[in-house]
Amino acid sequence: MTIHTSDSRVAWPGNTVLVGSAMALALVIYGGVRFPASITAGGASSLLIAIAGLAAYGTAALWSRRSSSADAQSALRIGAAIGVAIAGVAIVNHGVELWTTLPASIGAVLGAGMWGLMFLGFGIACSVTLARQRPLVAGLLSSAWCAMVMAILLIVFALSVGFAFMPHMESVLSTPYAASGMADARAFVAGHLVSSASSHLFIAPAIAVFVGLLSAVAFYVLVRLERRIASLVACAAVLLLVGGGASLRHASSLERSQRPPFIDFGLASLAIALVSAHPLVVALRHSKRSSEQCAPTA
Repeated sequence: MTIHTSDSRVAWPGNTVLVGSAMALALVIYGGVRFPASITAGGASSLLIAIAGLAAYGTAALWSRRSSSADAQSALRIGAAIGVAIAGVAIVNHGVELWTTLPASIGAVLGAGMWGLMFLGFGIACSVTLARQRPLVAGLLSSAWCAMVMAILLIVFALSVGFAFMPHMESVLSTPYAASGMADARAFVAGHLVSSASSHLFIAPAIAVFVGLLSAVAFYVLVRLERRIASLVACAAVLLLVGGGASLRHASSLERSQRPPFIDFGLASLAIALVSAHPLVVALRHSKRSSEQCAPTA
């Protein structure tokens, strides 16, 4: 089957990443040129990593536009659609963090919720792709593309807001700036923004591929279960989700040194429950159809 990449419905996942990468690259270069102290004060490595990452994103976007694989194009569309949705929530969350002062407990809930949303989205991207009879590689590609779209949109927003509202960012980052020893607050902000962008470019897809792999394992295992067993597993997943949320909430009330065990358990529980969510839905639907087909007719 030949895919005509001139069709905007096919090309939009690649165009989203390509345009976003170009905008982010322009912003990163602007930060380095406008605030040169951000480079000379140890930010050169972050700048180079960001440029390399954006070049890789752009290359991947060009490949996606030219690929004639039906499996790849299906995976890209699924991943991009979910990635845009996650990016929208992440952008709102980023804006709330920048412009409001929240209690530590609420901040912890929002942070955990954002991680949970990413686990859920990356897992759904892979599981939906597999449910459409696509191969495992396509499922992992869908998860990775989901993360890339989310990351590039969030990075463009964060860099744009950071440079446009530099005085506010200086206030937000006043504490780490005071401990940095730098003499130029604006250069510190620019370096922080570029460093954060460079880490997001690589960490998000890596996490997505790992989560996608877990989702694929859950999909292949759960889809073969009988309805009764699948229902029991779904109940266990709900309990695990509730337990993970409670663990994270409890962690926010403890001293920082006492939090790690509860945070680790909470994130792991959320990850397992959310990564298994869509595979469980598929399993329950599959087992229901199977039971209806096997039911005797009057």
